[in-house]
Amino acid sequence: MKITSKLAVALLAALPLSSVADETAAVEQQETDEIVVVGRSVATSAARIEVERELLVDTAAALRDIPGATVNRNGPITGIAQYRGMFGDRIAVDIDSLGMISGGPNAMDAPLSYMSPMMTEELVVTRGIAGVSLSPEAIGGHISTRTSRGEFGAGDFGLSGMIGTRYADNGNIGTTAARLTLANDRHRVSAIAEFDDGDDISTPKGDILPTRLERDRYDLSYAYTAGGSELLVFAGKLDTGETGTPALPMDIIYIDTELYGAQFGVDVADGIRIDGRFRYNDVAHVMDNFSLREGPMPMAQRLNTTGGSGSQFFVAATFDHGAATWQAGIDGIDASHESVITNPSNGMFRIDNFVDIGRSLVGVFAEWQRGFGDGELEFGARYNRVSTDAGEVGAAGMMGDMGDRVGELAQAFNAADRDLDWGSFDMVAKYRLQTSASTEWMLELGSKSRAPSYQELYLWLPMQATGGLADGRTYIGNLDLEAERSNEVVVGLSTRIGRFALSPQLYFRQIDDYILGVPSENMLANMIATMMSGSEPLQFDNVDAEIWGIDAAWSYELSDRLLLDGIVSLARGKRTDTNDHLYRLSPLNGSVGLTYAGGNWSLKSEVIGYADQDRVSVINNESATPGYWLVNLGFRWNPLPALRVEARVDNLLDEAYQDHVTGINRARGSDIPVGERLWGAGRTLSAGLIYQF
Repeated sequence: MKITSKLAVALLAALPLSSVADETAAVEQQETDEIVVVGRSVATSAARIEVERELLVDTAAALRDIPGATVNRNGPITGIAQYRGMFGDRIAVDIDSLGMISGGPNAMDAPLSYMSPMMTEELVVTRGIAGVSLSPEAIGGHISTRTSRGEFGAGDFGLSGMIGTRYADNGNIGTTAARLTLANDRHRVSAIAEFDDGDDISTPKGDILPTRLERDRYDLSYAYTAGGSELLVFAGKLDTGETGTPALPMDIIYIDTELYGAQFGVDVADGIRIDGRFRYNDVAHVMDNFSLREGPMPMAQRLNTTGGSGSQFFVAATFDHGAATWQAGIDGIDASHESVITNPSNGMFRIDNFVDIGRSLVGVFAEWQRGFGDGELEFGARYNRVSTDAGEVGAAGMMGDMGDRVGELAQAFNAADRDLDWGSFDMVAKYRLQTSASTEWMLELGSKSRAPSYQELYLWLPMQATGGLADGRTYIGNLDLEAERSNEVVVGLSTRIGRFALSPQLYFRQIDDYILGVPSENMLANMIATMMSGSEPLQFDNVDAEIWGIDAAWSYELSDRLLLDGIVSLARGKRTDTNDHLYRLSPLNGSVGLTYAGGNWSLKSEVIGYADQDRVSVINNESATPGYWLVNLGFRWNPLPALRVEARVDNLLDEAYQDHVTGINRARGSDIPVGERLWGAGRTLSAGLIYQF
C-alpha cells in the first residue's frame, strides 16, 4: 500500500543522503498495492527486502521479514529458503536473474549463501505463483537477489562506493565490505569484496559447536548502457573456509566457487526487445566429521570430496503491442555433480557416492499480458524436458558382511537403467482487478512441475545426503520417481483505509507425486542402514499432499513520525494418502514493530511470536516445539549525509527457544545433545558503520 504521508519521508530521512532521492521517488511512483516500511516493501505481487540495511551474516535470514517465508537453518550461513510450506529445490532462487549450481549433496552452499548481506542490494520474493518466465522449476516459489554494483553516472567518469564494517558480540561475528565503482552515463566498472568470520554461537542452553564461520566473497563487473541497449559481464569468487553445520553429519572444510556471467538487452525494433543471460559456476567442496566437531573413532572418520559445475542460459523476445505484451523464450540448465567419501585413517576405504551425475533441462515458454476492464490478465505456458544420468558406483575397504552387502547394493544400482527423462507442461493464469484507487484484488491459478533431484534419484547407499533435510534419518534414492505436480490457487487483496494498509493472501496447493521419504522396502538397504546407524532408512517416493495457508503484511500510521507494522504467516501441510503431516513446516507466526522516525535517525522495537508446532511428521521422527516470543530493538542514525551508524539488540530478554524449522543437532561435543533440535541464539548486540561516497 502506498504511503504518501510525511511519515514515509521521515523514515527515508534516516537513510543515507545518496539514496534518499531515489527512495523518495520510488515511494511517489509505487502502485497502490504496496506497503512501504524501513527496509521492506510488500505488495500483492512481490515482497522486497533491502538486505544491505539488515545487520545479518546470512542473507537467507532476511526471509523472516517477508510474509509466508522463513529459513531452514543447518548452520550459520547455510540457510535454505522456505516459502509457504515448501523448501529446497522446490524454491527457485536466482542471483542476478539466474540460479546457482550447488557443489554439495547437502545444500551446505545453498544459493543464498553466495549473497553476502552487505553486497546484496535487494531480495525479492514473488508473492503467489511465479510466472513461467521467471524460472523453469519454481514449483514452490521464486526468490531473486541482486548484487549491489553501483549506479551509472550523469556525465563524465566519477568514483563512488562504500565501505562498512559490522560486529555482533554473540559469536564474535565480524563483517567488512567495500565497493568501488568507476562510472559515467554509459560505462560502469565495479569491484566488490566482503569478508565474514565468527566463532561459536551461544544460547541460553549453552554453546552450539561448531558454528564458527569463514567466508570471503568477491565480484568484478563491467556494464554498458546506451539507448535501449544494456550489457553486463561479471566474474566472482566465493571462498568459504572452516564453517560449522551442526545439523548435518559433516562440517564445511572449504567451498571454493568461481562464477562467471553475462547479460544483455537490446531494443531491436519499435516494441520488440531481446534479453539474454548466461552463467557458469564451478564448485570445489570438501567436508568432514572430525576437524571442527568432536570426531568419532578413527574407523568412523569420514571425508567427503564433492563438486558441482554447470551452465545456465535464458533468451527471450518481448513484443509490446500497446494493449497487450507477449514474451516468448527458451532457457536451460546443464549441471554435473561428483561425491567421493574416504577415511583419512584408512587408505583402503572409499565410497563412490555420486559418480558422473548429469542433469540437464531445456524449457520453452510464452507469456501474454493485457489490460482487461479495470484490471490486467496474464497467461503463461511452459514445456520442460529434463534428462538425468549417473555413472557406476562402488565401495571399498569395508570388511565382512557389511562389505558384501554394500557390494550387492552397488551392483544392483549399476545394473539398473540410470538414464532417465521427464517432460512436463506448466500453466499459469493471473488476474488483478483495481476496484478503487486504494484497493486491488488478485486471483491466480497455476499447475507447475518439478522433476526429481539427483539426490532423490541416485543416492544408492543409505546416507544423509538429502539436500539439507537435517532430520537425522538416512535415505536411499529411487530410480522410479515421477515428477511432482502442484495445482495451486491464490486469492488476495491489497487495500488502504485511511492510515491503515493491509495485503493478505490465501493459498491452497494440491501436490500430486510429492517426493518424500517413506519407510524403505529394500531389505538389503535396510540391513545396511541398521548395521550403520541402528535404524532403517527412508526411501524417496511419490505420495500425495496438500498445503494451504494465509499470510499478510499490514501497517498503521499512528502519526507523522510513528508507524506500527507487522506480518503474519500460517502454513498447514499434510499427506492425503495417509495420516501424517509434512515435515519441517513453520507454525503460525508473526511480528509487530513500532518505528519512530526522527530527523536523521529512526528507532524500532519489534516483537516476534511463534505458536506451538505439534503438527509434526511421524515418518521423519519430527518432535514438537513450544511457542515463544522474542523482543528486538534497532537503531539507525545519519550523523553525516554519507555516514550511517547502526545498532541492534536481538533477543533482548535472552529467551531460550527452538525455531521449529531449525535442524536437529548431529555434532558431538556441543552443549546441545545429539538428536535435540538446535536452540536459538541468546541475547546478541550488533553494531555497524557504513560510509558511502
